[in-house]
Amino acid sequence: MNKIILLLLLIISFSAKSQDLTEKIVISRITYVNQYDGTEKEYKIEKKVIKNQKTIQNLLVELQKVDDTTQLLSKFKIDTNYIRNNPEKLLSFYNNEYKIAWNKEQKEYIFKVLKNIDLYKKEINEYLSNGCCYTMHNSYRSQFVVEVFKNSWSKNTFKSRKFVWSYAIPFEDDNKDLIYNFEIQKILDKVLDIESKIKPPLEGNKLLKYLVNKIIRNNNQALYALSAYTYLKEINELKTDFDVLSFEEVLGFGRYIGYKKKTFRITLKNDKMLPNVYLQFLALKEGNSIYSRDSIKSDYQEIVKRVQSIKFIRESLKNDPNLKLDIYYTNNNTVNEYNIDGVNKNSTGWKKHDEYVKSLNWYAVNNITPTFDINKAIETSKRNDCGCNYRFDQKFIEKAIFFELTNSNKDSSVWFLLPDNRVLLYLMQGKKVLDFDYSEFGKYAGVQFPCVMFNEIGEITNRNL
Repeated sequence: MNKIILLLLLIISFSAKSQDLTEKIVISRITYVNQYDGTEKEYKIEKKVIKNQKTIQNLLVELQKVDDTTQLLSKFKIDTNYIRNNPEKLLSFYNNEYKIAWNKEQKEYIFKVLKNIDLYKKEINEYLSNGCCYTMHNSYRSQFVVEVFKNSWSKNTFKSRKFVWSYAIPFEDDNKDLIYNFEIQKILDKVLDIESKIKPPLEGNKLLKYLVNKIIRNNNQALYALSAYTYLKEINELKTDFDVLSFEEVLGFGRYIGYKKKTFRITLKNDKMLPNVYLQFLALKEGNSIYSRDSIKSDYQEIVKRVQSIKFIRESLKNDPNLKLDIYYTNNNTVNEYNIDGVNKNSTGWKKHDEYVKSLNWYAVNNITPTFDINKAIETSKRNDCGCNYRFDQKFIEKAIFFELTNSNKDSSVWFLLPDNRVLLYLMQGKKVLDFDYSEFGKYAGVQFPCVMFNEIGEITNRNL
């Protein structure tokens, strides 16, 4: 009797264990392809059935490690208490990508930022989301699907995120719980014979350094604005002649400046200027200071008077209080080398263009039809080597005054007031410039170079492009 009972218990125990035992795991790698309408469709599915119990158990162990998504920093070995209490040490992680001086005001600002835990949570999620999406050069992305079968009618499913490159994590289970476990990806790559060069996610100080640099980079604009406080004494010298409305280091270059040298923009105003006219002093770093303030103090009245005396400009400013005019003054010049190069180029460029145009006569002489649009080629060469192709004498263009107009819709235009009081519209961006529609000068409302000459009363006298 006892033997029969023991046998029954063994049978029941074996049956229970059999029910818990995973029968198989089916691993699928789905490749999706991007469609022109922004959707995607399945392109290819690779499947593999796993019945080896050791492999099954190893994978199951990793799939059960569900994460609390609010504690990702802790999971990747970042101590939030350390972040809150050590902003100076965090700043030491910065790679000085943008050569920030770290004056008192910049440090006060960034220390508050670096203690904000929410920023690290945001950045770690972005870090783990890298490679999620299609790009111009990537039209395919993948997804892993892991189906765990305990018997023919019971299964659990785990799905990775869809990814173009980088990590497959997180995986999502049937309960919508997320698993940020890189070991799963390693096992799946091995099972599917995928040769992957992807390294495990950063963690600890390496990850913290990455996040700190991202956070500082995201605050560059504010840090550049505060950079000018290093030269507050010099800037305050301008207060004898102007109201100093704002000051900042210029972030990047282009449009106004082409210098790699540190440049500071100081916005100035006084009662010599119309209500919507401002003076932008671009002062380059010189040694341990910025360029002398003497020149702008002695020159500005004549500069402002000349610009405001151009009839169509003055009337536009008076008729539209929302129209803003900024006069630019770089160091001790009303126009800088970068501006001159854009609008006028130089004699070397002019010669290059002329020789190119002359060389194109070869097609006509030999009665050969070119495989390209000759007129477009000439216009491109002209733009690149001659600017607006007025070919001003260097000493003449150096006396021009560079200014910008911006309307209430943020349409902007860049102008040169020439020594003979002609006004050259060099660049425009947007739908309108003064009362002119963009179509007056080109086909598109984006950036274009009209290169149109106006007289003092606003009549167009020449179109050079």
